[in-house]
Amino acid sequence: MATKVVRKFKYLLVILLVGIGVISCEKEIENVGVSLVDNNAFSSTSKSYDVITENVAVEKVQTNGQGQYLLGVYNDEEFGELKASIASQLTLPVNATNYAESFDTNASIDSVLVSIPYQATKIEDADDGKPQFTIDSVYGNPNNAFKLEVYELKTFLNTLDPNDPSKNAVYYSDKVFQKGDLPLFSGDFKINPNDTTIYIKRYLNDGVTVYDIDTLKQDNLKPSINIPLNEDTIKQLFIDNASNVGFSSNNEFIHYFRGLYLESTSLTESSHIVSLSMANAKMSIYYSKTQDEEEDEDLNGNDIDGEEGVRTSHVYAFSFSSLKTNVYERNYNVSKQSGIDKLYVQGAAGEITTIDFFTNEEIEELQNNNWLITEANLTFYIDENASLASSNIIPNQLFIYNYTEKNQITDMITEGISTVGGILEYDEDGNPYRYVFKITDYISELAQQNELVELHTLAIKVYNPTDTPTSPTNSVIQDFSWSPEGVVLYGSTENAGDKRVKLNINYTKLNN
Repeated sequence: MATKVVRKFKYLLVILLVGIGVISCEKEIENVGVSLVDNNAFSSTSKSYDVITENVAVEKVQTNGQGQYLLGVYNDEEFGELKASIASQLTLPVNATNYAESFDTNASIDSVLVSIPYQATKIEDADDGKPQFTIDSVYGNPNNAFKLEVYELKTFLNTLDPNDPSKNAVYYSDKVFQKGDLPLFSGDFKINPNDTTIYIKRYLNDGVTVYDIDTLKQDNLKPSINIPLNEDTIKQLFIDNASNVGFSSNNEFIHYFRGLYLESTSLTESSHIVSLSMANAKMSIYYSKTQDEEEDEDLNGNDIDGEEGVRTSHVYAFSFSSLKTNVYERNYNVSKQSGIDKLYVQGAAGEITTIDFFTNEEIEELQNNNWLITEANLTFYIDENASLASSNIIPNQLFIYNYTEKNQITDMITEGISTVGGILEYDEDGNPYRYVFKITDYISELAQQNELVELHTLAIKVYNPTDTPTSPTNSVIQDFSWSPEGVVLYGSTENAGDKRVKLNINYTKLNN
């Protein structure tokens, strides 16, 4: 019994000693932490580095297979003039199996319209109950018209690359297209947010007497561009030659009629450009013919009862195909040279700004000092005097990337675009102020190298939705840019004062 008591006592003594030891260790650890802080073993500080920036004009960008297509003319005193035109194939309608049989000797065209829905937002209904819209993605002065002409496209658009049929064809913004001698339409154009209804006059065979007027509502009642084409030319191409082999299949058709070319030219110094999705764009041939059978089809393809000698209305809609492309023509007003005070960044084959930083001595300093980099920022301040004059096209976001290798920087993969930033910031008065890019991982990666590394040139551009990486392995920068937005920034020269571009690094170091 006494032995058991002694053993229990020993166990309790051991537990007590262990407990005292743990408490003692905790106090020692706490004291170590206090000592480190009190002795300033570590300190946080920051350093700024000069950078070299340069304006670089973008010669061309890929413009087929885009999410958006530009149409119109924009002129700016800082960026000059941008003219945007569209070339597109048409697609043979799915109900064109008996195309030639649809047109007899009594058939005649009532109207031919190219319809391109706007991207629009409904704001309210007017007093008469009609919906009111604003047109999205309009740049410039929508009250001033530009000249719009529509031609028959004479250049065949290949789906595959003629030099390498295993690849899809790529069309660039500087492509020159052949077109017909005479326009199918020519006139002044400006956006119309109230253009939600089409009225089609239906004619008897004499082409003069109106027997009916069709009122056609646009899909979802949204407004659209409606361009009337020359009926005589369309009649010759699409009705007089309806039995042509060109209407036997879509492949034959795109060789017979290669498409349409919508060309924009300037009328004033301050017109506008509109961005269009083109997903539901089409050319519709509205025609009438004398009913000579007991049944026919309405505009939606449904069978309807008819009577001999009665005039009936019909339509063939040729959709714009998936093969369409933009043409951008630039005319710069200002001279842009390396090292000047202003930086110009604009999309749609406009301009980018390249960025170089670190001398060999500076990169060696980063590597040898073994700093823990906590944040690295590039800040670009907006030249308010130049940009406020063009404030309606200042981009909401810029994008930074590796210009040398045309791929993503480290932070875009490791942290994501929301952390990297580049979002437009405003000052206290609500004016556009600056863009900040966080490139901490990129700079840290350079600092952790054990030898002198080859420094790459970075660049900033107007952000395009295709710029965001879709996966950690997707590092290639897509060659798309369909936004005409632009901004003027302060450069890296001394003349910019406190707003000149610098690389700012925050880091922690171990004090000696």
